[in-house]
Amino acid sequence: MQKLEKDWITNGLIDFEYKKYLLLAYLQNVEQHFDNAKLYPFLAELVEHYKDARSFKNRKTLLKSGFPKEITRIDLEKMKMAYDEKSKDSKLMQHLEEIVEYAIPKMQGTLGVGKELYEEVSNELSLEPIGIMPLYQDEGYLIMQLGGGKRADVYEYRINQFVMSGEGFRGIYLNFLQSIRRGLGDTFEQIKLRLIRAYQKLPNPATYLLQAERSYPLKETVMPVAKRLMLQTVAVEK
Repeated sequence: MQKLEKDWITNGLIDFEYKKYLLLAYLQNVEQHFDNAKLYPFLAELVEHYKDARSFKNRKTLLKSGFPKEITRIDLEKMKMAYDEKSKDSKLMQHLEEIVEYAIPKMQGTLGVGKELYEEVSNELSLEPIGIMPLYQDEGYLIMQLGGGKRADVYEYRINQFVMSGEGFRGIYLNFLQSIRRGLGDTFEQIKLRLIRAYQKLPNPATYLLQAERSYPLKETVMPVAKRLMLQTVAVEK
């Protein structure tokens, strides 16, 4: 995978053509993964690079606004003063600014492609509860049936609470249990009952069904989108 280092803007040779080559090679690689319907980790990494570029631009603007200035002219009719900044951008900063100004719209274009793919997958996947749902839904089962076939994969899920930088977050862990093939007349309610008898961990576990008519890459696309859908759904159900 063609990666772009986190400090790619300031690290190494500060040359516009060189940085342009690095950026375009990286974005081309990311778009190839999007063309193959692969979202993770490519979209998340691109979002971070885009945020870093915007942050660099904003910090430079703030620093520039704090430089001391000299009054060069006073317009008495318009009651305005013209200023001249004492601290001019160095050649290095000018090169970095040129790189960032070029990178931001290029990244935005590729981000648009990734977001369209994410929305397509989100709209294609449907998540529904199976049977009577318990009050406690932080643990249970997720049944995936993708591509319209008879095979279904069963996962145990667990939602954890954790704190990072003083803020509370929720994460979800999926553990593969087994693959099953639905027989003629098999319902997902019957499959849930068989899971209860087989594992006996929870008397009435929260159980969800994830379906999609189209097949997408499981690890790179279905899993990250499914986890997000699960977290959103369980939060609403509570």
